[in-house]
Amino acid sequence: MNEGRVFSNAAVMEKIAALGVQLVKVDMTDNAQIHINDLSRAQRSNIPVNLVYPADYPNRPAILLEEIIWPSDAIEALRRIE
Repeated sequence: MNEGRVFSNAAVMEKIAALGVQLVKVDMTDNAQIHINDLSRAQRSNIPVNLVYPADYPNRPAILLEEIIWPSDAIEALRRIE
Protein backbone atom coordinates (compact mmCIF):
# COMPACT_ATOMS: atom_id res chain seq x y z
CA MET A 1 0.00 0.00 0.00
CA ASN A 2 2.78 2.46 0.91
CA GLU A 3 4.69 1.67 -2.26
CA GLY A 4 1.75 2.44 -4.51
CA ARG A 5 0.61 5.52 -2.65
CA VAL A 6 3.93 7.07 -1.66
CA PHE A 7 6.77 5.83 -3.83
CA SER A 8 4.91 6.34 -7.08
CA ASN A 9 3.92 9.89 -6.09
CA ALA A 10 5.57 12.49 -8.35
CA ALA A 11 6.26 15.02 -5.56
CA VAL A 12 7.89 12.37 -3.36
CA MET A 13 10.02 11.04 -6.20
CA GLU A 14 11.09 14.60 -7.16
CA LYS A 15 12.20 15.25 -3.56
CA ILE A 16 14.06 11.94 -3.46
CA ALA A 17 15.84 12.78 -6.72
CA ALA A 18 16.67 16.31 -5.61
CA LEU A 19 18.29 15.05 -2.41
CA GLY A 20 20.06 12.12 -4.06
CA VAL A 21 18.32 9.72 -1.68
CA GLN A 22 18.70 6.02 -2.27
CA LEU A 23 15.60 3.88 -1.71
CA VAL A 24 16.23 0.48 -0.14
CA LYS A 25 13.65 -2.25 0.15
CA VAL A 26 14.61 -4.94 2.61
CA ASP A 27 13.59 -8.55 2.16
CA MET A 28 13.48 -10.38 5.49
CA THR A 29 14.38 -13.68 3.80
CA ASP A 30 17.83 -12.33 2.95
CA ASN A 31 20.21 -11.65 5.86
CA ALA A 32 17.32 -11.78 8.32
CA GLN A 33 19.50 -11.27 11.41
CA ILE A 34 20.83 -7.96 10.07
CA HIS A 35 17.29 -6.76 9.45
CA ILE A 36 16.11 -7.96 12.86
CA ASN A 37 18.88 -5.84 14.39
CA ASP A 38 17.60 -2.81 12.44
CA LEU A 39 14.07 -3.47 13.72
CA SER A 40 15.39 -3.70 17.24
CA ARG A 41 17.23 -0.36 16.92
CA ALA A 42 13.97 1.18 15.69
CA GLN A 43 12.19 -0.39 18.68
CA ARG A 44 9.85 -2.29 16.38
CA SER A 45 9.14 -5.99 16.18
CA ASN A 46 6.82 -6.06 13.19
CA ILE A 47 7.04 -5.08 9.54
CA PRO A 48 6.66 -2.96 7.53
CA VAL A 49 8.97 -0.42 9.08
CA ASN A 50 9.62 2.82 7.25
CA LEU A 51 12.88 4.54 8.15
CA VAL A 52 14.57 7.57 6.65
CA TYR A 53 18.31 7.59 7.36
CA PRO A 54 20.15 10.94 7.20
CA ALA A 55 23.44 11.00 5.30
CA ASP A 56 25.38 11.37 8.55
CA TYR A 57 23.71 8.41 10.29
CA PRO A 58 24.51 7.31 13.02
CA ASN A 59 25.48 10.83 14.13
CA ARG A 60 21.82 11.71 13.63
CA PRO A 61 19.16 9.07 14.23
CA ALA A 62 16.97 7.55 11.56
CA ILE A 63 13.47 9.00 11.31
CA LEU A 64 10.81 6.40 12.04
CA LEU A 65 7.59 6.79 10.07
CA GLU A 66 4.26 5.22 10.86
CA GLU A 67 3.34 1.86 9.34
CA ILE A 68 0.90 3.50 6.94
CA ILE A 69 2.31 6.63 5.37
CA TRP A 70 1.14 9.29 2.97
CA PRO A 71 3.17 11.34 0.49
CA SER A 72 3.17 14.30 2.89
CA ASP A 73 4.73 12.11 5.62
CA ALA A 74 7.56 11.06 3.33
CA ILE A 75 8.19 14.60 2.11
CA GLU A 76 8.30 15.92 5.70
CA ALA A 77 10.81 13.22 6.72
CA LEU A 78 12.94 14.03 3.67
CA ARG A 79 12.87 17.72 4.60
CA ARG A 80 14.15 16.81 8.06
CA ILE A 81 17.29 15.18 6.62
CA GLU A 82 18.21 18.07 4.32
